[in-house]
Amino acid sequence: MIFKVEKRRCRKNGAVCLTRNYYLRYRFGEMLVDRWHSLGVTDKQVAEKKAQEFRREKEQEAAGILEPKVTRSAAARPLGEHLEDYVADLEKRNRAGRNGRGGRQLKMRVTALLKGCNWNIAFNVTADSFIAWRSRQKQSARTLNHYLQAMVSFLNWMERMGRIKGNPLKFVGKIDDRGKSKRVRRAFTDEELRRLVAGSGPRGIIYLVAARTGLRQDELRHLIWEDVQLDTEVPQVRVRIACSKNKKEEYVPLIPEVVEKLKSHRLANHSPSDLVFANVPQARTLKTDCEKNGIAYCDESGRYADFHALRYTWATFLQRHGIAQRFAMKLLRHSDIKLTSKVYTDETQLPIYEAVKGLPRLMGYTQIRAQISGAEGQNGSLRVVRGGENSPSEATDNQPSSREMTVPVARWQNAVREGFESSVAVHILAQPCISQHIIRHAVFTQCA
Repeated sequence: MIFKVEKRRCRKNGAVCLTRNYYLRYRFGEMLVDRWHSLGVTDKQVAEKKAQEFRREKEQEAAGILEPKVTRSAAARPLGEHLEDYVADLEKRNRAGRNGRGGRQLKMRVTALLKGCNWNIAFNVTADSFIAWRSRQKQSARTLNHYLQAMVSFLNWMERMGRIKGNPLKFVGKIDDRGKSKRVRRAFTDEELRRLVAGSGPRGIIYLVAARTGLRQDELRHLIWEDVQLDTEVPQVRVRIACSKNKKEEYVPLIPEVVEKLKSHRLANHSPSDLVFANVPQARTLKTDCEKNGIAYCDESGRYADFHALRYTWATFLQRHGIAQRFAMKLLRHSDIKLTSKVYTDETQLPIYEAVKGLPRLMGYTQIRAQISGAEGQNGSLRVVRGGENSPSEATDNQPSSREMTVPVARWQNAVREGFESSVAVHILAQPCISQHIIRHAVFTQCA
């Protein structure tokens, strides 16, 4: 162990000299190198006294009798000040979300918890006080879990910085939200989108662009004309890193309908730095537009058609029109194809029945065989004697002219029994010994 009070050497104007104040040079326990601690005094006796106090404090911290100084200093500061430091650190590390929105939301939730639970300093934070606060709330399970997650992340940061010894909410469990009511979105139908675009005035083009590009509300809000390329070989729009959710610059191709609308919307004297849309509507504005145009903002199943549902509309539109899922994933800028095919696709609008109703039959010729009776394949039905509409119908067994309907049709039965396709059956039906009644019935069954 090294413990010595002395002045440090320093260089001033090229010459080596001693500092005015005294320092403590020390090495405790398993420290590998010497460390220096400024005592801030010029009198050696006072410096030695302060050095002894410093030594006693370090020994108590090592024995667990006293908390580290940084923890003791942090314990006296209000939690609101620590929260400001945490949000500033998130912004510095570029972890505060798009345009700092995530940091602001976290700050709002933690501030609400500090006020609701009467937490002023770190010592006040306990698991019991949080559970008691949570039991009094009426928000959904998902919202309360977000509050817990925000506070846990804040306390974890304080623990990493050495401002608290441990996170008191570390083992508080989340609420199981399985089976609880959640906000479910749906896609707009083509007719609903057509009415919304046509009946919303200047906001209609914003709804159209959102539903045919998949751009998010915040991305549309920061879109400038420099990002929109309408006169190139491949018309497209650029999503900048600053407003992109995944922090990547990506390009989204534009369909001709959107290109035409944007060209008519663009002013002749526009500047590349001008916003494409001056005012992107909020959720309540979209709700008003839906009600005005006869569109259910919340349908009978409890699904909502909010602004983000326009992105669902784009994904469903691509699926309905046969766009490959890998292409749709790229157009929606998703990192996982399951997100595109399962979450963002409205299955109620997919032509599922149209895809399955044309599948081949298992018992395709059952009705034809049911009309053929007798040991030799005779048709037991009655025929109408040729003549006119008022001619009486007679049994085929009593009229010589009906012999064509009683000729054995074993070839037809064998063809059906062997499972021949329609081309072979038509060849068999073309033989003169097969009755016209069987031909008509076979054609009807085949078409069905």
